[in-house]
Amino acid sequence: MVGIIGNTNLTKKVIDFLLSRGEKIKYVFGLPPLELEKKVNGCNLKSLCHEQNIKYIQSNDWDLILNEEVDIVYEMGDSRFVPPRFVNKYYVVGNHGAILPLVQGGASLVWGRMLNNGKWGVSLMRLNEKIDEGDILSVKNLDYCPTSTTMKDFVELCDDATLSCIKKNYNNFSIIDNNFSPTIRVPKKKDSHEVVKILKFSLDNNISVYLPPRSPEESVLKKEWSADFSEAFRIANDYPYPKYRT
Repeated sequence: MVGIIGNTNLTKKVIDFLLSRGEKIKYVFGLPPLELEKKVNGCNLKSLCHEQNIKYIQSNDWDLILNEEVDIVYEMGDSRFVPPRFVNKYYVVGNHGAILPLVQGGASLVWGRMLNNGKWGVSLMRLNEKIDEGDILSVKNLDYCPTSTTMKDFVELCDDATLSCIKKNYNNFSIIDNNFSPTIRVPKKKDSHEVVKILKFSLDNNISVYLPPRSPEESVLKKEWSADFSEAFRIANDYPYPKYRT
C-alpha cells in the first residue's frame, strides 16, 4: 500500500508508473486548490484519483494522513516541509532536483539551468527531520544542450531522470551514500550571478553547497550582467517558471 505526496507532472508520472506495476495507492496528499493554481508545473490529479479510486486530499494538514496504513510514501515534486512526526513514522522517499550531497537547498532546477554547463543531475533520498539531509537512495546524472534546451525541456529531462531512479530501485530502495550538512551556505537574495559562480566553484572543487530559494523579485534581469549569463538567466527564468523581467 502506497501514499503519495505532491501535485506536479512528476507526481503524475510516478503515480502512472506505480499503477502500471499493480501497486495500490491509498491516497494522494496534494496542495490546497488556491496553492495548486500557483504551483510551478502543477497538475490537478482529481480526475485520475477518482478514476483509480484513490483518496485525493488537498490540504496542508498532515494529521489527515498521519494514521493512514501504508508501507511506503513517495513525496514527488512537492516543496512542502514534511513534519518530523510524519517522516519518523513512515518510510518516505523524496526527490531532489540536484546531485546529493553536493548540491542542497531550494530552486535547484533554476540554479542548475542558469549554470548552463550542459550537465546536471537528480537524486532520491529517504526524508528525515532535516531538509535535504536524508540518506541518499539514488542519483542520476544527465546531459543537455546549453544552447537549445528550454527550461520546459530541462524540467522534463529532470523529471524523467527522477522517474528512472524510481524504476531502477523500485521495491528495493537501499542507502548508497550518507548525506551531510553542506560546507557552503549561500544566503537568501544574493545576486543570482554570484550564486551561480559559487555553485560552479563548489562543483569544480567537489565542495558541498546549500543554495537559497528564489523569490519573484529575483527574476529581474540586471544590466550589469554579462551577455552569456543574461542569456542563461532568460532561459532558466521562463516557462514553466515565472518569466524573467527587465
